[in-house]
Amino acid sequence: MGVFDEEMTTQELLEQWREATRAAELAERLAKLASQSVERADRDAAAVEELARLAKRAAQAAERAAATASRTAEQASTFARESRAGTLVDAEQAVADTKADEAKARDRYHEAERGASKRVGS
Repeated sequence: MGVFDEEMTTQELLEQWREATRAAELAERLAKLASQSVERADRDAAAVEELARLAKRAAQAAERAAATASRTAEQASTFARESRAGTLVDAEQAVADTKADEAKARDRYHEAERGASKRVGS
């Protein structure tokens, strides 16, 4: 004989009904919470996916920036080497030109002195 086969009082039936109602309400609240959790998890997953995409784009941008910085540093280094070499060559040429000018000036001076000595001695 099952529980429902026994003769129950109205009070017992009312109590069972109330318990069944509370259980149904609790089940409904739990289902709603579960549904909200699923929705929240979906939103969180979408947010995490978006963050992952943003992080990937940021990493790619950082890689591009690093490559650009590396190229720029290499160009600056090459420019500095070439500029330094060019400056050294220019400086050496300036020294050579100045020495040549000095030698010409010295020769003209000595020539003028010889000319003056000849005029004075004559």
